[in-house]
Amino acid sequence: MPSDTWIASGKPETAPAKMDSTINWIKNNRETFIGSVVILLAVAVFSVYFLVHYRGLRDTAWKTLFIAQQQAGGGNFPQAIQQLEAIESSYGSTSAAPYATLFKGDMLYAQGKFKEAAAEYSKLMNSKELAPFAIYNAGKCKESEGDLAGAQVQYSDFLLKYPEHFVAPEVHASLARTQELSGNADLAKTTYEKIVLLYPETSWAMQAKAKLTPQAPAPAKK
Repeated sequence: MPSDTWIASGKPETAPAKMDSTINWIKNNRETFIGSVVILLAVAVFSVYFLVHYRGLRDTAWKTLFIAQQQAGGGNFPQAIQQLEAIESSYGSTSAAPYATLFKGDMLYAQGKFKEAAAEYSKLMNSKELAPFAIYNAGKCKESEGDLAGAQVQYSDFLLKYPEHFVAPEVHASLARTQELSGNADLAKTTYEKIVLLYPETSWAMQAKAKLTPQAPAPAKK
């Protein structure tokens, strides 16, 4: 047996045999091999192009959102709305698009256009990041329109889905307020008690305690 026999893992001539087999396959299937290489290269080039292109779109979208916020801050609401709608239509696939929709809803709400604002918030109900804000803000729209029952449904839906969200204390307070305004004193009391129990060291708990503390009667006038 020759002394220079190739050995790997105790199996002589295994690797050379596999390499020869691969080379022979390439020779016999040259067109298939070349085609596969071309496809892989095309996929790689397209992936790089898509990544660079998407980053460009994303950056432009966020810059446009910033401009819209600046315009809204200066009171130029029509121009801000145009910028936001441009993000939704031209950069809808970017991460900035849902934030543009949320901001548009907030702008409309601030102008007292509650139905229009609610329509914007409804677009975000399935958003992973923004759904909590959309649900809560939709409730505020209903409350502002005087639909206290509808507002309570929205607030309760929020608390059912996102009980640990950082906005939850405020939503509890909003729920208690609408229950109180609706004449449901017992329900409101229960919600205020829950706020004190769940958020004891917060301003929300202090406000709830104030609501739960019986008010002393005003002194009679002499």
